[in-house]
Amino acid sequence: MATNLDPHHLVALMCYTFKGTQDGSPRRVDPSLHSLQGGIVDHHETNVRTFPILDALAHISVSRKESQVVAIGLQLNSQKQEIRLTVAENQSVTHGLVNHLTKIWRKLQVLSVEYKKNRGGRWDKSELRSPQMPKKYSVKKQMKRIDKWSTRLRRFMKEVLKRRVFLYLQGFELSLYKAVVALLLAIEVVSKLHDNPKNKLMESEWELVYSQSILANKHVKIVLADRKEFGCEILAQELADHLSQDPFQLRRALEKLTSLSRHIETLFGFAHSPHLRPALQYHLFTSTVPKMVHTVKLPPSPQKWKSFLEVACDKHYDFQETQAVELAESFGSRKWVCPVHCECGLIQYLYTKQRNKWDRVPPFSYIGVSKLSCSACRIWIETFNEQSEWRFYTRCSHGKWYWPWGIPRTEGPLVGVMARKVLDEYLAHLDSHKLLRSNSDSSGASSDGASHGLSDDEEKDAEAVGAAIVQDRGGGGLGFFDDK
Repeated sequence: MATNLDPHHLVALMCYTFKGTQDGSPRRVDPSLHSLQGGIVDHHETNVRTFPILDALAHISVSRKESQVVAIGLQLNSQKQEIRLTVAENQSVTHGLVNHLTKIWRKLQVLSVEYKKNRGGRWDKSELRSPQMPKKYSVKKQMKRIDKWSTRLRRFMKEVLKRRVFLYLQGFELSLYKAVVALLLAIEVVSKLHDNPKNKLMESEWELVYSQSILANKHVKIVLADRKEFGCEILAQELADHLSQDPFQLRRALEKLTSLSRHIETLFGFAHSPHLRPALQYHLFTSTVPKMVHTVKLPPSPQKWKSFLEVACDKHYDFQETQAVELAESFGSRKWVCPVHCECGLIQYLYTKQRNKWDRVPPFSYIGVSKLSCSACRIWIETFNEQSEWRFYTRCSHGKWYWPWGIPRTEGPLVGVMARKVLDEYLAHLDSHKLLRSNSDSSGASSDGASHGLSDDEEKDAEAVGAAIVQDRGGGGLGFFDDK
């Protein structure tokens, strides 16, 4: 029976089928459609503002350039004024990550007290205005984004200025110009850490990075929202037509280059929020999810894959011959060590009794993740929610399939239900491509969270600094955007 198929085999099949492309699944969770349990306060809209905070904590917990994804769960005991963050990775969680997360939380507690004292006031001009946070932990990941996108963004902006009169930039294009200038100024300073992360920046340099990054965030939000979120694509296509080349991925470049600063700004907003402040007054506990893997042996030969496909489709089709050969060539006959992805492992850990006091504290329904869930995780979480009295959500899925992938538990009714769901999506894909015919017949950004930006004076200062540097490099913008 098809329902007895191993979900690991089906996930491998889907990975082969889509080959790294998106499957069209929804990318965002709609908070209005879900009830939330275990939140900071008994208020739905306020708890929704916790979503980006948990995502931000997960995001800034990533330190490696490659192959690191972090998930964070929250439990809050208001009677004892205790809070626990549970951390999971696709691999083992390091002590360094836990220590980093603890330092971040303590700094947020300090900032919360400072903000409460000065609520409605301004920063003391005699003090640095950049909130002090652990700065270097996520630099490696950020430098990878800079290496990939900054030069191309610089060249794109220069092409924009060639086709526009600089003094007459307005609206969307003026916001884009201001965003790129601020971004590149921050990048120039941070790039000093590129070749030697042991280098130290002066506090005044960190302050410049902070002010320009926050300024860039403000203008990037305007740019990304322009013309019902199609402004970036329209401008990129216009320039592509002029240059006879593929459109520059402007939206993705801006999102990637501002991702770290956006998440840090979200955490500052968390510390500044009077509604969310109670969480920062509680004593923090942390726990980690042990690494979980399964050893999986896929069908070892074309004949075995062909039999698997016939059972999956409940019928023989001609295309199965070719697919079976390609599947056998792609996956071979070896055994696969399949890690359980962090969000699924975290949910299974929270659901399983650990024989400690936190077993009696319901976890918050939202799981913070540093990266959107893959399609296999999306389906597993959907299935878990249907089979359990608990409900969990992430920012949803990026719509891609990955292999190797491991299911948290290999027994119980959830396994068969998930297999059926994956199989249904595979059959729907085949049907959309008209492959299920007989031979005779003629397929986010979560809520913004609490806001925290520059004051009007700070914003003017940051723009003045940027304008002066641009003027020193030739004025009008063109010289500033030359390749370095």
